Amino acid sequence: MDWKTWEQEEAQRYKPGTPVQLKRNGGKIYYVEEYDPMMVPPVWLENYPKPCYPEELRILSNLFCLLPKKELQVA
Repeated sequence: MDWKTWEQEEAQRYKPGTPVQLKRNGGKIYYVEEYDPMMVPPVWLENYPKPCYPEELRILSNLFCLLPKKELQVA
């Protein structure tokens, strides 16, 4: 695989809106704000002060298990 293909695949994995967790403190969910291959590190997260390397992140693929349950009240 050449460099350009690898870079495009990584950009696709970390596209804006992708939910991720930091591996070092995995409780909070962040969303990718921007992936910029010209920056080192290249991944910026919403509401997180500094960019991250992809190896610091865990991509979350199934968030349905994390959605809060709503209880409906019947009148």
